[in-house]
This record gives sequence, structure tokens and C-alpha cells, in this order.
Amino acid sequence: MPGWVFLGGGGGARDSYPLDRQFARAIGGGPVSYWPVALDPSTHDYTDCLEWVRSVYEPLGVGDISLWTGDRPVFPADYRAIYIGGGNTYRLLSIIRRWKLLEQLREFVLGGGMVFGGSAGAALLGADITTIAHIDRNEVGLTDTHGADLTAGYGVFVHHRDADLPREIVWAATHGRSAIALTERSNAVVAGATVTAIGPDPLLVVDKDGYRKLAPGATSYDGMSVP
Repeated sequence: MPGWVFLGGGGGARDSYPLDRQFARAIGGGPVSYWPVALDPSTHDYTDCLEWVRSVYEPLGVGDISLWTGDRPVFPADYRAIYIGGGNTYRLLSIIRRWKLLEQLREFVLGGGMVFGGSAGAALLGADITTIAHIDRNEVGLTDTHGADLTAGYGVFVHHRDADLPREIVWAATHGRSAIALTERSNAVVAGATVTAIGPDPLLVVDKDGYRKLAPGATSYDGMSVP
């Protein structure tokens, strides 16, 4: 049975709590591999990042969380879940490609594994990371921007604001696919072809013709919203 993909819009601990709680319930005690590699280690201490993740998930019953720093191979199949944090999405994808992890992530989820992506991590799990071109700088010179494509064929926009809608509609038209747009207070769980909105706020499903809101608890399947 395929696993689930958890998408966080990029807000703070209170905003992501409904998603964090579902993720913890799905994975039990772990083990979890935490990937903070979207952040530049010259300006961020990965050990501090790990302590923050532990402070969120240990009270929810997840006690086995380890750190991957991107400087050696890692094998998703060794874990119950992967947590991919925020930062620069181009940097993140370049490191994921370096270790040939995109296909491993797909196989991991197909085999029942759970993956959480927050902000840059959520964009990476979508069809193509150009959804964040207006936010992140491509300082690594990445040319292949295809993501893990683990979100039912959708692209994933994070840190969405209403002013972003025209850009998102153009993206959907240009890429010939719809997109999930997450504010900092909206989150989602993807299971196979279904996308379920996880609050506190609604998410948007954007296509070339416009958008519709998906309220917390509602599910979108093949473009149709059902309560």
C-alpha cells in the first residue's frame, strides 16, 4: 500500500500543528530521517535545527529522529519516514540530485513510506520547483527543475498570498498541470491521487482557468472536490 506525503505551507509551529499531529500518528515512534539541507550550513546550525524538530515531535510520541547533513549517502528505505525542511529549494534539489534521491523517494512512498515536506521540502515533492522561482534564488545554477512528483501530479506553491494568484494561474497554464497553493496556515496530505486539506486555513487548487478553495478536511480527487 502506498504511503502518504505531508505538505506544510511554511508557517510556524502553531500553523503546522494539525499536520504535525497527523504525521506523528502515521509514523508512530519512527525512525525518522530529518533533512535540513535546503539551509546553508554556513549560516544555520543543523544540530540546532534537529533539536527544534525533536521539540515538536517528541511530545507527539516520535522519539527516534536522526539528522542527515547531505554529505554522504542516505537510504530512505532504512526509515519509517523522511522529514524535509525549508530553505532554498534550488539548493535542496541540487543535493537531492547529487545523491540520486528523487527516484528513491518515489520508491519509498510507493512502498508505504511517509514523507513530510515543509516549505522548500513541500515544493520539492511537487512536480516542478519553479513554483518557488519568485521566492528563491537559483544560486547553484540548476537547470533541471523537475521535482519528486509525489503530489498527485500537482505543482506545489508555498507561502501563498492572494497577490500570487495571477502568477500561479500562468504557471498552471504554462506547465499544463494544476497546482496546490498553500498559505502559511494551510497544509495538505496526499495519498495516491487524492489531496486532503489540513487546516487551519483552506488551501487552493489552481489551474489555467482560475482556482477553487479546498476547506480543511475536504478532499480533491482528479480535480473534483468532495466533502
